Amino acid sequence: MKRLPSLLFFSALGGGLVSAQPAASTPTSSASCWQASLTAETSNDYDSALGDIGQYQNNGGNAFLANLRTAWLYYLKQDYGNAARYYNAAEKLQPTSINPLLGLMSVSEAQGDNTAIEKSAEDVLHLDPMNYRAQMAVAYRHYLAKDYAMALASYRRVLTYYPDDMTALSGEAWSLLYLGQQDKAEADFKTLLGINADDTWAQKGLSLCQESKTN
Repeated sequence: MKRLPSLLFFSALGGGLVSAQPAASTPTSSASCWQASLTAETSNDYDSALGDIGQYQNNGGNAFLANLRTAWLYYLKQDYGNAARYYNAAEKLQPTSINPLLGLMSVSEAQGDNTAIEKSAEDVLHLDPMNYRAQMAVAYRHYLAKDYAMALASYRRVLTYYPDDMTALSGEAWSLLYLGQQDKAEADFKTLLGINADDTWAQKGLSLCQESKTN
């Protein structure tokens, strides 16, 4: 079976409660604290980045942005418990914001928690019914569950708005193959190979389609 590529994770501001960790330096304004946090992040110095963002809020910075960025930094540290905690805090501050929910989805994906992934995706789609990441997460969940009809419908919904998305096209192709629609699947695999002739999964899918015709 084709292992579909992992969904791309977004790079958000982050989110979380104020970090109690001391900053490497002591910026004097919220703006300088924020910029210091960004600089520390580029050096993978996440502890300093967390300290700076804590100082940002102490200096009067926006609480929602501080929560969001703190969660992002904890996510980068692979401290998923704190990342989820701070994404939830950000979501409570701005209940209509999409990024905290996408952050929670990324945390769930990193932990391999399929139930939480599905819940996060549903929460996102409640606010933004055509959100790309959430639609792709739902499609992949159906695919993993071998509910190929629902997976096909979900991938086709994405392709309606993103017809150039090769991951969605690959999902459609494999869903069609497992639904017994080899001719349509073959057309998709040929399109994929026309983009990347070295796509081994598309090669495998095309081979399976052709084998089915000889059986």
